[in-house]
Amino acid sequence: MSVKDAYEERVHARIEPLYESMEHHEAHLESTESTSMESHLEALRQLKKKRHHVDGLVKELKEASEHGWQHIRDGIDTAIEELKHAVDAARAKLHGEK
Repeated sequence: MSVKDAYEERVHARIEPLYESMEHHEAHLESTESTSMESHLEALRQLKKKRHHVDGLVKELKEASEHGWQHIRDGIDTAIEELKHAVDAARAKLHGEK
């Protein structure tokens, strides 16, 4: 397995739980009546925007050559961390922890 392939696997292992959590939050919002629903929906929109950005970077990674992919790596790592923090914040807000 190439270094690029191994990195792609690690990226997918990091983003899949975040995507599942986003889907859980969305389903929870659809089944809940909340006085701050608009705030939750805005947070969900922001999560989807960040997810779209991560998806674009993953697509770039997949299409990059074996020797040209490393310039994308820092952007992907940063985008995943930003998505993770946003998911954590949305989870806390949804469950009233903040």
